[in-house]
Amino acid sequence: MDYLTINKLLIRDKTVLQSIINSSDFEENILQKVVIRKGERIIQNTDNNIYIIKEGYLAKMIAHEKDADRMVCQAFLSTSDIVWGNQFSSEVGVIYEPLSSAVVTKIDANTFFNILATHPFFTDVLIESLNRNEELAKLYAQQFQYELRERVVKLFEQLAIQISINKFALPRGLDSYYIAAYCGTSRTSASRIIRELKKIDILKKNKNGILNFRKNNT
Repeated sequence: MDYLTINKLLIRDKTVLQSIINSSDFEENILQKVVIRKGERIIQNTDNNIYIIKEGYLAKMIAHEKDADRMVCQAFLSTSDIVWGNQFSSEVGVIYEPLSSAVVTKIDANTFFNILATHPFFTDVLIESLNRNEELAKLYAQQFQYELRERVVKLFEQLAIQISINKFALPRGLDSYYIAAYCGTSRTSASRIIRELKKIDILKKNKNGILNFRKNNT
């Protein structure tokens, strides 16, 4: 694939990798569509596959360094984000789980590497992925300069999808467990913040059970 082709594809696709996968370089029979449902997990250090998110969210979870029974959420991965297999990551104890359900493209890591290693855009894919990981890590770290309530609001701003002027929908399955795990607090405290935001109409559940989030511009 030449540079003109990849530029044309990038107008349509979100990432270089997605453009390559949508091209003829990856045959359709090596791309497997998988639905990861609530309660299912990808355990990174034992999985020899690559997963590219097509729909939904995956929470990146790791055991707390001082409390093995407590899980910390370090990032929420969304459309076009990549879960690398154990050949591409040195992280230990990382699992990925959907907030509700997620649709992913699953590719065998060896097949993926063999195709991509000969591709002229291989380094672009790696740089793109490293930049995205850095962006997610920065979002996670920066939140701790704020008080808990503002951390929760910033998380909502990060994940919310706009549905009308000043009105946004939060992902289904984003509950007190994930909010607490990401914002570095207890589920009790996370639930308290949610109640407070509902009282002042910043949060409201619609008839489909989805939380709507209203940005407060004052």
